Amino acid sequence: MKPFWHFTALERRGIIALLLLTAISIYTPAIVAHYFPLQTSRDTLLQQDIAAFQSSLKKAPPPPKKHITFSRPRQSVINIDINKADSAAWESLKGIGPVLAARIIRFREKLGGFYAISQIRETYGLPDSTFKKIQPYLRLNAVSLKKLDLNTADEQTLAQHPYIRYKLARLIVLYRSNNGLFQQPSDLLGIPLVDDSIYRKIEHYIKTEKPPI
Repeated sequence: MKPFWHFTALERRGIIALLLLTAISIYTPAIVAHYFPLQTSRDTLLQQDIAAFQSSLKKAPPPPKKHITFSRPRQSVINIDINKADSAAWESLKGIGPVLAARIIRFREKLGGFYAISQIRETYGLPDSTFKKIQPYLRLNAVSLKKLDLNTADEQTLAQHPYIRYKLARLIVLYRSNNGLFQQPSDLLGIPLVDDSIYRKIEHYIKTEKPPI
């Protein structure tokens, strides 16, 4: 075999190309075996991780819902006049919400005003414990009560008063029909249904006036 440099340039290029092809054919399988299985393994592990994560999402319970409550800030507690206080004033007292505030005001209107702080505890649905808490903040200033005339009020009007109601209203009208006009509020004691305790509550809301001639 003649030396490499004795070949022509074309022959030398052919020999080099042949050597390169031989080297590639020898080392390519080793390279592929070294790198591609690792990449395949990594892809497989990645797919397994993704599948496991998706499975955990399906099994995991949904997060609990948060319940958000909104409360209206209360005003500073102050002393209130029970015959003039509006809903906002009543609601500033601890334990008094919109419902109880409305009931107190409605009770006051039906009565014709309060003559004593103790009457507040008669409000429907007001716990005695709540009344004791708010009592120090209650004031009774000038009292101006709406009074019913025993000589002119009809049965329906009398019956709407919380301290009279329908049975007593009927007896008042009957008494007036049988005995004439009431001369004074204490004549109400002549009705058998009215005792001293009932009269003491009613007397603040009744009057007797003679109708004009």
